Parts: sequence; structure tokens; C-alpha cells
Amino acid sequence: MMMSEFIERVGFEPTAAEYHEIEAEYMGCDVDKDKFCKDWKKNGGIQRLCRLRVRRIEELENEVKLKDRQFEEMDARHCRSFNELNDRMKKKVAELEEKVAAYEKLTEERYNETEEVKKKLEEAEGQIATVRAAFAILGIGKEEA
Repeated sequence: MMMSEFIERVGFEPTAAEYHEIEAEYMGCDVDKDKFCKDWKKNGGIQRLCRLRVRRIEELENEVKLKDRQFEEMDARHCRSFNELNDRMKKKVAELEEKVAAYEKLTEERYNETEEVKKKLEEAEGQIATVRAAFAILGIGKEEA
């Protein structure tokens, strides 16, 4: 019997999987299709399939709830991990910013010290030039050959 014939006789449309089981049941008995369909319907076949569908829907709903819980737990774990990683990165950035600021301060201090040394060197060179000029006037210093 074809599925369309079954639907026409019983007035109920099973899924392909349900019809496969109905067909196996039909093949296991030795009555014609009209009698089989009439008996199947009379013996609560529609109600039985409806109850099975309800159970399957409940099973699927429970699976969805379980998957939702698993997803929420996984999402929470990933959020915690992300937040921990983000906090570590912020801490590391702050540490590096402190080091950069310290290096910049040290560089500025060294620059200022270098400028002071240059000024002192210029003053010393000026004093040396003055002393040489004084020695030259006094005739002290280089001996003429």
C-alpha cells in the first residue's frame, strides 16, 4: 500500500518515519489494505501516533532546554575567561605605560644633565681661552724656538 492510499483511507497523514512503521505492520498481517486501515484506525492508531508525537516533542523540548543550559554555562565560562584575560592585558598595559613614563622621565633627566654639562664645558672653554690670552700677554706658556 502506498502512503497516499493510507492517508486517503484513514484521514490522517503520518510522517515518513511513522508510515514506514505502519507499512511494516501492514506487511506483517494478511488482510487487505481496506481492512488494515479500518482496524488500525479503530484500534487507536491515530491516538497512539499522536501520543508518540507528543512524547517526541517533549523529548526535543527537553533536549533544547539542556542545550540552552549547556550554552549558557559555556558562554559564562567564556565570558569569565575573556574578562580575566582582558584584566590581565589591562594590567600589563598599565605596567608598560608606567615603564614608558619612567624611561621618558629618565631620558629627560639625562638630557637636562647633558645640557648642564655642555654649558659648564662652554664656560670652562671660555675660561681656558681667557687664561691662554692672559698667558700670551704675559709671555708665559709656549716657548718660542
